[in-house]
Amino acid sequence: MMSRTWTGCLSALLAICLVWPTASHAEAPLPSEPGDDLLINQTYDAVVGLLFRDYSLQGNGHVDYRTARHILSISYDDPTSEEPDVAEFPLFYWYDADQNGQWAMWVDREETGRQIDAVRYDWKQGEDLLTLYQNLRNPS
Repeated sequence: MMSRTWTGCLSALLAICLVWPTASHAEAPLPSEPGDDLLINQTYDAVVGLLFRDYSLQGNGHVDYRTARHILSISYDDPTSEEPDVAEFPLFYWYDADQNGQWAMWVDREETGRQIDAVRYDWKQGEDLLTLYQNLRNPS
């Protein structure tokens, strides 16, 4: 009789755990790139070859979303051309969900424009290269 009650309690507890929201702080998912109505600023860096676009998703003027696209070409001869020709979709995405300066970065290496293809970018990924090639850390 005791084991039947225990099994029933265990089953109920498992069911509750499956539907109960967890207390862990889940990372905010990357939203889709907004339209020009939320665009705050746009700049490009010809040296690194990227066009940066800053957005305010909450519409309060505070930048909380940024993208960077590859520059395909720049027309220096055409004074009417105010911006470079860029890739259709971003390479990098940054998102500050809480507008608290804690930015998360994603990279879409194939530049598909689909959020599912963008993966979290961790600056520590470069540490793998330094581990494999020690002379990169201390060039002689």
